Amino acid sequence: MTTPSTLARCPHFGDCGGCKSQDVPYEAQVAAKSAALGELFADFWTAPIAVTPSPTQWNYRNKIDPAFSRMRYPEPPPADFVRETVLGYKKKGQWYWPLDIDECHIGPEGASALLQATRAWYQEHDIRAWDSRSKDGVLRYLLVRDGKRSGEKMVVLITHEGELDCAPFVELAQSVYGATSVYRGYFTGRSDVATAERLEVLAGDPYITETLHLPDGANKRSLSFRISPLSFFQTNPLATENLYGAVREHVRDLAPPTLYDLYGGAGGIAFSCSDLVEKVWSVEEVVPATEDGRYNAEVNGIENVEFFTAKTETYLVNQRPGGLAPNATVILDPPRSALHPKAIKRLMEFQPEHMIYVSCNPKLLARELAVFSEVYDLASLEAFDLFPHTPHVEALAVLKKR
Repeated sequence: MTTPSTLARCPHFGDCGGCKSQDVPYEAQVAAKSAALGELFADFWTAPIAVTPSPTQWNYRNKIDPAFSRMRYPEPPPADFVRETVLGYKKKGQWYWPLDIDECHIGPEGASALLQATRAWYQEHDIRAWDSRSKDGVLRYLLVRDGKRSGEKMVVLITHEGELDCAPFVELAQSVYGATSVYRGYFTGRSDVATAERLEVLAGDPYITETLHLPDGANKRSLSFRISPLSFFQTNPLATENLYGAVREHVRDLAPPTLYDLYGGAGGIAFSCSDLVEKVWSVEEVVPATEDGRYNAEVNGIENVEFFTAKTETYLVNQRPGGLAPNATVILDPPRSALHPKAIKRLMEFQPEHMIYVSCNPKLLARELAVFSEVYDLASLEAFDLFPHTPHVEALAVLKKR
């Protein structure tokens, strides 16, 4: 095991592949991210790139999804050996090597105690992680969420199909973590991702809520959101308030009549800007997210956002030959894989006057800018640190058609 730095709060730092820079003072982390962005975008942007720090550096995440796995050993055990179950993340630089985790200091408050209690539960009852090779066991992922401002907490025990007495788990999730919503999710697929083919409420409410207070000049724009187990919501809500506030200011300055919020999730960006435009078209492929979006629109009294459940590239391909609504601005907030080539092709055909691009993968944004620069100038570029102690940062770019 690696000996943690005295600056690092987590005993797993150095072994766990999650945090990379707990041993670096936070101000230096932010400066390093700004410098790295400057090098990355040097062909498109010569001014310094400001990085807005996260308001909090610990327990900032509202979601973690550690995996249940079978222990790996330096020397392979005999074929009939039953490997013990571990709960945690992957070893640094070794995606195939599971690491048993007792603490996580960037996850939701109380998640460390939940990890420890869950481990004691499955060990006491001899419940094992699902093993795709031996086809035995049942446990797959522990999805943990919270609402930073609401204080509500959700736990989803994702398992393979099979008999499982969940009552003791529900009790520990409520008593140790204070869960207000407890689910069992069933997943039989092969992909290494915390998802579920079906969900079963075990206790409490089916949703948790979150409230964002967006900076709006001297005031705040407050928005409430319902969050279901599998819907997307930015993982650092308090830093997201600054990011969405900046998007809002760009929309205010551009003053378009119509917004296309592509990769819209549950409507966070759409609602942040809805009072500034006549119409917002929000496109999201995850069904629970668009369902949450429609509910959230009603809760917030927003009537000019319309949701489409579709892949962004499919939505764009199906648009009329004339393209998008006149003088519309497009907002892009894609996943880490960035834009689908079909989406890029279609946007280059439609050529909206402005595009506001929110990117959690600046390297791919820089690659895409090489294509967009045939038609667009980079009018603005800044960043927001939504991921302290990691190399990741959220970039915000405004593209203006020449």
